[in-house]
Order: sequence, then C-alpha cells, then structure tokens
Amino acid sequence: MNPFPFPDKENSMQILLDDPVIAKIDPDEIEGIFEDAWTMGRNAAEEFLREYPEAPEHMEDFLREQGFQVQTADVDYVLGNRRYFCEYYSAQNIVKIYRRSVELWCKENGFDYRRGLSLILCHEYYHYLEWHKLGMTSRRHLVHIWKLGPWKFGKTGVPALSEIAANAFAGTCYLRMAAGGEKEE
Repeated sequence: MNPFPFPDKENSMQILLDDPVIAKIDPDEIEGIFEDAWTMGRNAAEEFLREYPEAPEHMEDFLREQGFQVQTADVDYVLGNRRYFCEYYSAQNIVKIYRRSVELWCKENGFDYRRGLSLILCHEYYHYLEWHKLGMTSRRHLVHIWKLGPWKFGKTGVPALSEIAANAFAGTCYLRMAAGGEKEE
C-alpha cells in the first residue's frame, strides 16, 4: 500500500501554524489545540469504522447509499495555486468531485482512481460529520478578532482545526484500508 498522501499528524501541525489566526493563539496553547483537533478526527473515524467497517474502500457508493448527491465535474479545478479535488456543500448535502484533479492526485500518489477517490471522500465525510453530528472543529477554540487596549471584540474560530481533524479521520480510515479492512493493533 502507498504511504498516506495527506498530511500526517506531524505534518498537519504546519496547517495550524499557517492559519491566519495563529498570531491570536497563545503559544502555550497551540499543542493542546492541535491535539484536540487530531483526537477529534481520529475518534470520529474509529466510531465510523465500527459502524461501517467496509465504507472506506467504497466511499462514493457509501455516500450515495446515505443519501448524498454525488456530482462529478470533468475538470482539474485549480484556484490560485491550490488544486481542489472535492467539495462538500452542507446545505444541499452535495459532494462535488473534480475528476481530473483527482486523477492527477491519484497518479502522483500511486493510487488507482477508485481507491484514491475513496480516501479523498473520507476527508470530505468528516466535514459532513462536523456540520451534522459533531459540531465544527474550527469552533472548538475561539480567538478574538480585534483587541483595543484592554478590550477584546468579536470571536472567530480556527479554520485549520477542521482540516487537521479531517486529515486524522482520513488517516485512520486509510490505516483500515491498508490493513485490508481489519483494524491495525
């Protein structure tokens, strides 16, 4: 099996460090905030795998069975210098797959299309869980938007935390896929 192509736990810390709100987080809290997000994603995956042990291998089919609208666009979707593979639209329960982007990613990472797409969809499924079951991981740690002397105004979440948790979710599912459906000890 190929190595996990998403940022693993060690590399996912960089996602948090690159988040625009990082300067508003107390440096002593960064590790704990990161661990909380990673653990949330991993725990959600473990529960998902207990309930749907075969799903990670066939995520497109699983999503359709669960009532998602799965749409495929035959494009390589690049915006700025970032390539998008898939998007989840929570209000409509739509997963949109950018087929050519996925094909390029699969080729680069040595996956056949179906397996690579399943891994990408595991990541997106975590975002569904956030919207509909778990609550937004990005809102578990709020930071003030403005500070004027002793006064602090407004709060925002940390978007990177959702991506970190989705990587942990996908990584845990990937380990199950790598083990051929059996949980690794």
